[in-house]
Amino acid sequence: MPLEFKPRPPPGPPPSGRGLLHSLTRKLMILAVLAAVLVLWAGWQYSQRQSADSKMLGEYGIGGDAVTVLLVEPDVSLDIEAGLRRDYTAQLARALGQRLEQLGYRVRPLSARSEQERFGETSQLRDRRAAIEHQTQTLQSLRETAAPVLRVSLDGLDYDGRSVSQHRYKVELLDPRSLEPSWQAVLTWREGRSQSIALLWHLRQNRLPPPLWDSLAELALERLREDGKLPASAIH
Repeated sequence: MPLEFKPRPPPGPPPSGRGLLHSLTRKLMILAVLAAVLVLWAGWQYSQRQSADSKMLGEYGIGGDAVTVLLVEPDVSLDIEAGLRRDYTAQLARALGQRLEQLGYRVRPLSARSEQERFGETSQLRDRRAAIEHQTQTLQSLRETAAPVLRVSLDGLDYDGRSVSQHRYKVELLDPRSLEPSWQAVLTWREGRSQSIALLWHLRQNRLPPPLWDSLAELALERLREDGKLPASAIH
């Protein structure tokens, strides 16, 4: 059977310059929309890296010119399989104190727990007595100073495998007379992609992003102002 060859249709006319311009414009618009979506997503990720959930528990607020920062250091884990806990409770308390000093307050740091408590060494009578004596001295010092107390403690850590994915720290404002909280905030820091975005954003300005304890300290003071517990005039 003889082979039949079908004639090829002649090539169409080349696209006009107006058609090319229209196609290029449409592609550029699509790319611009995608870029805008990526920028918005990156901004949302960056804004979600930290948050504060605060609540009012009383009328007492920060007054005068002195503040006591009471650090509640968490237990020291001696379990090798647990790895490093990597909490930053002490750094957050120190950062809060430094910012309050910059605002003109006299700041006195205190530790709420003795070394014996932190290391779980209160089974021996002498260690138990040392822990009780430390607590008694701390309470007496708080009442004698009569300055507002900011108590800083670890609220919890969430893990993704063996890495910490989320930090939660609690900051409370205590009345030194009753030692009851009148304000409380849980500060949350989320690790992950937003930290890479923060790094890129700050590198554009030739500087590194602040560590999480500095950012959370600023967030805590901002929330104290918003809730009326820190005078609005106390702005550096």
